[in-house]
Amino acid sequence: MAKMIKGNRILDVDAGRVEAYLKQGYNQVDNAGKIVKRATGGRSVSLQEHNKVLAELEALKGSPSVEKELEEVKKENKTLKSEITKLKKSLDEKKSE
Repeated sequence: MAKMIKGNRILDVDAGRVEAYLKQGYNQVDNAGKIVKRATGGRSVSLQEHNKVLAELEALKGSPSVEKELEEVKKENKTLKSEITKLKKSLDEKKSE
């Protein structure tokens, strides 16, 4: 059994019918009420809400803090990759001894 929710309606449905309910606009939730799968159909978003999300997305794309964080993550990734390479070489040397 899976729990499906739409608005204030909560239903327990068989696992085989989950996809049908997702297409009808229901979200699948766990016992704590957290969304496991979002609805795939039967939902509409107002133009105002859509435009608000687009504005937020554009603001984040050009944000210097996001760009700075991205650069920091790239540097950390490069450092970690070099550390992994060193550790692999060290491990290979230990195995060959």
